[in-house]
Amino acid sequence: MITPLLTRESCRSYIEERLFEPVTHSDVILSQTGRIGIELEIFSCQTDKNSKKGVKPIPLFGKEGSLINALLSASKSFGGIAKVWNPDNRIKGYPGQVEQIKFPDGDSFLFEPGGQIEISTALCNNMQELQTHLTSKQEILKIVTQNSGFNFAQFGTNPWFDVNEIKNQLHKPRYHALEKYFDNIGPYGKQMMLQTGSLHINLDLGRDPATRVKRIVAANLLVPFVTAMFANSSIVEGKKSGYKSYRSFIWQNLDARRTGILAMDKISKTMDKVGLIDVYLEFALKAPLIYIDELGDCELPDYFTLEYWIANPVQGIKPDSSHLANHFSLLFPEVRLKGYLEIRSVDAPPVNWQWVPVMFYTSLLYSNTSLEQVLELLLPFSSCINEFHREATYGLLSDEIFDISKKLMILAIDGFSGLPDDFKKEQHVSELIRFFDKYTNQRRTFADDNPEQFLL
Repeated sequence: MITPLLTRESCRSYIEERLFEPVTHSDVILSQTGRIGIELEIFSCQTDKNSKKGVKPIPLFGKEGSLINALLSASKSFGGIAKVWNPDNRIKGYPGQVEQIKFPDGDSFLFEPGGQIEISTALCNNMQELQTHLTSKQEILKIVTQNSGFNFAQFGTNPWFDVNEIKNQLHKPRYHALEKYFDNIGPYGKQMMLQTGSLHINLDLGRDPATRVKRIVAANLLVPFVTAMFANSSIVEGKKSGYKSYRSFIWQNLDARRTGILAMDKISKTMDKVGLIDVYLEFALKAPLIYIDELGDCELPDYFTLEYWIANPVQGIKPDSSHLANHFSLLFPEVRLKGYLEIRSVDAPPVNWQWVPVMFYTSLLYSNTSLEQVLELLLPFSSCINEFHREATYGLLSDEIFDISKKLMILAIDGFSGLPDDFKKEQHVSELIRFFDKYTNQRRTFADDNPEQFLL
């Protein structure tokens, strides 16, 4: 069967049918409120009394003392099964590696190039279910600590190690191509790949097109304020970065052609499906290619965008629909469409507060009243949302960001209180209130909590 070649219109159809429409599994929307899932990236280290830092990196792979071996051992009693990439070494020059530990409940341990562990949960129907999934995987990490002495921490940036100490540990063509691509732009690619940790929040798009557009627009408009309120990356490599969210600073200086906030000034004028899909299409077409599967980690010229590839074969290869999923997986907007919303703006938060960003988003996007209030509050700022995003790397320093963030947290508390009882518990509302009183209302973020302990 011959796969049709790509055109501009087929790219648009892909976005409309595969990314903008909800995932079409039989259990797509079991909850009346909406499903929730997360991807939480976690750093690891090992005590080293001979080091000035007092800690050293843990190798992700290796026969002895590796993170993978410790995780596999602890995961077995929970039904964890390893999935190996390139098990038969069919791709020459690349060793087979464990790329995932999959659990019967739908959760997974995945891995980032710097050895970060990513806990990816199944999509859940309520907060209680999601908490059960995440805490069960964090219990496995506690077992690893007990058995191996490895320690785990949740921050937006690795507070201990520089990129030369960590190095890219995922030996796959895709990651080698990524590394080459970003190295040609500047230093931030390596930092993003090796030194950052985030909390991705995955939410349903909504049952109808109007709701989907509103949720996507609201999620984009929320980016600066979420970046500021939940900033947790002031320290990197044992030094003060000068920012409350250095992770966000890295992403904002990485590659504007494939990152950032969608063009809100254009979408906010139409607030319709056609305008939104047009903006996402232009974003995808203008992004340079990084990796073409048939070419391995071959370095591609900067002007080879998807738009260019549609008109000009690359080394005799013409793009078809099978290439689109790969290209879209290498786009990193703050709000990514995947048949659901993947919200990527939150620094990995402290364990004690890790539910607050999730509750914040579900409140503002799943409550119709709150959603309308968010749009009413933020749409007037759509033309300056990128400026706010730059200022948000300093936390709540900006008077305007501070004022709007307080209003958003109050909306979130009210909205979450109104969500159905089968979605949340009263203690969740109390936790939002405690966070507001301790942090946002005091103009503080997680980054203000004892960062000196990591300084050299």
